[in-house]
Formats: sequence, structure tokens, C-alpha cells
Amino acid sequence: MKRVFLIILILFLLLTTCTKPDSNNLLKADNVTIGYGFSSYAMFGADQEVVDNLLSHFNSLSFKRTAKQMDPATAFHVNFSYKGKGVKSFWVDKNGVFWLDGKTECFTVSSGDLNYQYIKAVYEDSQNISARQATKAHFRVNTYEL
Repeated sequence: MKRVFLIILILFLLLTTCTKPDSNNLLKADNVTIGYGFSSYAMFGADQEVVDNLLSHFNSLSFKRTAKQMDPATAFHVNFSYKGKGVKSFWVDKNGVFWLDGKTECFTVSSGDLNYQYIKAVYEDSQNISARQATKAHFRVNTYEL
């Protein structure tokens, strides 16, 4: 009886130590939506390269709580999705204050880098692409530097 209990205990310990905790590094996304402040325009979708760049940089971030307040008027709301389901969302303002996953608790980056200007460039270029598509029915593919 002790042997059976010991075998079950060992199997249980092996199985529970093999699971990885949730982490940003495990996220996958095939789409991104970006909104800005109080604007009625939102960017729906981007090239996979842009999605991968944004997600890669977000995955590299570590956060710490802060007493700074979010400035919603300058904040981008970024939603990542995978196969039609939301996997991660965040807000970031021009001062680097973050809200994570729909919560209004304020964070700043303790390590890693996500360039606010890059998000802004992607968002603004999507507006230009939408306008060009409506008038010319074609668009150019841009590359963005981080």
C-alpha cells in the first residue's frame, strides 16, 4: 500500500512540475486592434509582421505598479487576438503608464521596451491606408522601425 501511494505521489509531483505558468512569452496572436484615446477610429488588423513585432516587444516587458495616473486622451488601447479570440490587451499612454487586461491599475515598465512612437506610427499609417483604399482601391506595405 505504501508503494502504491509513493508511486502516485511521485507521478503527481512529476506532472505538476512539468506545467509552465502563464507568461507573456507563451502568447500567440494573428491579429491586433488598436484604438487611440477618445477617437472614433480604430485599426482592425495588420500585417502579421506588425502583429509579431508588437507582440514580441510586449512579451519582453516586465511591469511594476506605479502611482502615476493613466492619461486616456493619449493612450493607445491594443488588443491581440488569436483565431478570433482575445488573448491579451493593454492601454499605454504617452508617459509609459500601462493598464493591463482591462484593469485600471497603473503600471510602468521595469524591464523591456515597447516604443510608444512605433504604436502611434502603425495606428496613423492604418488611417492613411484606409483612406487610400477608399479612393484608389490599393495600398502600400510599410516597414516600421522599432
